[in-house]
Amino acid sequence: MRITIGITAFNEGDYLTEAWNSVLDQTEISWKAIMILDGKAEKKTERIFNNISHSSLKKIKLTENHGPYYCRTLAINNTDTDWYCHLDADDLLPENMVNNINATIEKYSDIQFIIGKCIYFDKKYFNVKFHKGLNDSKLAYTLPFNGQSPIKCELFNQVGGYNESFYRGGADWDFWLKVLEADKKGKIIDDIIYERRYRKNNVGSNWVSKRHNMVQQLIDYHPKYFSEDDKKNICYSKSYEFAAREKRSIGQRKEAAKLAQKALNFGNKNPNLNAIIVEFEMPLWRYKLRRIARMI
Repeated sequence: MRITIGITAFNEGDYLTEAWNSVLDQTEISWKAIMILDGKAEKKTERIFNNISHSSLKKIKLTENHGPYYCRTLAINNTDTDWYCHLDADDLLPENMVNNINATIEKYSDIQFIIGKCIYFDKKYFNVKFHKGLNDSKLAYTLPFNGQSPIKCELFNQVGGYNESFYRGGADWDFWLKVLEADKKGKIIDDIIYERRYRKNNVGSNWVSKRHNMVQQLIDYHPKYFSEDDKKNICYSKSYEFAAREKRSIGQRKEAAKLAQKALNFGNKNPNLNAIIVEFEMPLWRYKLRRIARMI
């Protein structure tokens, strides 16, 4: 067996069952799995975790809450295969994922990571995205592919794993910047290898409104990559933009306007930023009517 599938769970409920079933439904059975339940997890998630068993599955249950990246690190450190693929407990794997990954490893024996297509979905939305990989210019302001992409376990250790400073958000982004800077060899494949669910209150959505507070630290950790001013500026401007849009969506128009102005100051030309500022300046009654109209 070449690959371990790691699942970390906390408050996913029935999604955990769906994630596990997507592992069981693999067309190729040459996999191992490890499942980590973070401490103080939601009761339903804990019950589902307790009821799952399989001869190829190892389970670890934590008593204290440590967050997803601590749990993912624990999963990788308890892996005894050469390769590791992460699966968030609210996401899915396509049924031929293990087959496609094993075939790629067999063909390209010197690679240390694999990036493929990803399905992004919720109850109303479905889209397949092809990811360009580490050379995508979007890496300057976001992670332009799913951070759960399969990696060789030795790669994780070679680049120092996940930075604890970003355990509450941004650890994937930081990790893949380190992989790029280390000039490690990987392969981009034309197969769907992950299915990412859009939902509220996941790790990614919760840190969007705070990301502008951590990008300076990210830039400091990667001076080589951000040595060009354009990359710094776009990192700042897009981080302020994303935070402004998130604040706007939850009705915090004053804070949204401040963040939008900062994004504009860094050269961001998104017209929605001006709209956010206009909303802050309009009378309260008109602003409330506009929010109601957007919700209809």
